[in-house]
Amino acid sequence: MPPDPLPDFGSDRLPGESFHRACATVREMGRVVEVPFHGGSALFLTHNEDVVGAFRDNERFPAGAHYEIVVEPVQGRTFESMDGDEHNLYRRLAQPAFRSRAIERFDAGGLAAVANEVVDAFIGRGRADLMAEFCAVFPFRVLRRKLGLPPASDESLRRWSFDLLGFMRDPEAARTARDEFDEHLGPVIGERRRQPTDDVLSAMLHHEVDGRRLDDEEVVAHIRMFFAAGAATTYHALGNLLYVLLTREPVLVAAFDDPQRRPAIIEELLRWEPPLGALPRIATRDAEWQGIGIPAGSLLLFGIAAANRDPTVHDHPDEFDPDRDPVGLISFGSGPHFCPGSHLARRELLTGLDVLLERLPGLRLDDPIGIEPVSTTLRAPEAVHAAWNPA
Repeated sequence: MPPDPLPDFGSDRLPGESFHRACATVREMGRVVEVPFHGGSALFLTHNEDVVGAFRDNERFPAGAHYEIVVEPVQGRTFESMDGDEHNLYRRLAQPAFRSRAIERFDAGGLAAVANEVVDAFIGRGRADLMAEFCAVFPFRVLRRKLGLPPASDESLRRWSFDLLGFMRDPEAARTARDEFDEHLGPVIGERRRQPTDDVLSAMLHHEVDGRRLDDEEVVAHIRMFFAAGAATTYHALGNLLYVLLTREPVLVAAFDDPQRRPAIIEELLRWEPPLGALPRIATRDAEWQGIGIPAGSLLLFGIAAANRDPTVHDHPDEFDPDRDPVGLISFGSGPHFCPGSHLARRELLTGLDVLLERLPGLRLDDPIGIEPVSTTLRAPEAVHAAWNPA
């Protein structure tokens, strides 16, 4: 009997464990496997050793080449689409967005305050689609306030972020999002240039490295990136966290009963169902990997979720086990393009979990429709219909 054909890892929905079973099938087929991807093909790396090694090999598989095509035309040029010395310089220039006194003060109490504010909007109803009303609001509102940006509707920030990410699918919507972002940020950029305040935006505008500063367009480009690459992935991670909690009662009970276990639940969530299931890259020159030739121009998929469930690294990798040792986690990448926002993402996940469990007693799944994460590159539930005991 012939084996079942592989799914299209770009266009198929692959809900829940069907994605991970498909990744396991590819892993058993070899170290570098050609798979269907958006009607074409890609070379899929699924072994932990290979994915980590490829992430760190910026000579053969640079990150910037892919981002130059799929997002730079509307996001602008940022350290995300740069490599080598240029990447290192611009990452340092954008550093105030990740390390500053303003961020430290905000983290001390601002995250919980924003989470509580978001919950206030729906708590009295006793039920909600938490994907739409919490996950799709909290990280975008946090980022806006951390940066010190002017008010904007939660819907606008979310739409701009996802439309930028969807440039290849809908270029016109992405260009509109870019223009609306520019219109929103333009006045405040000029104001902070003239009169800096004690916020992250001012720090980015005036931060200097080796006599170099970001110009206005470079600052705006990096802010677009923070929303598209940062807040959007946290949205997906929060949805996956709720999926785990509401479909695994022992995990939910443990999280309710023992707040000290919550950080371990977050780490296991990032291993077991990361928001980025697979990350595309482009081989910019002829290369060889594990004895297999990779022609220049080949599209690769770095299988983050597959590597996180590699049985040579994790015992019983398909089980959700918060008590396992948190080793081999590559959900934030590896090498020179390791995600600089990983600390903030973990803080937001933990704060979101704390506030939801404290404010929503009796939290439970109200309707299973849409609860399984779908897609490959960015994975999350389409809906999280939950109920709780209103006060």
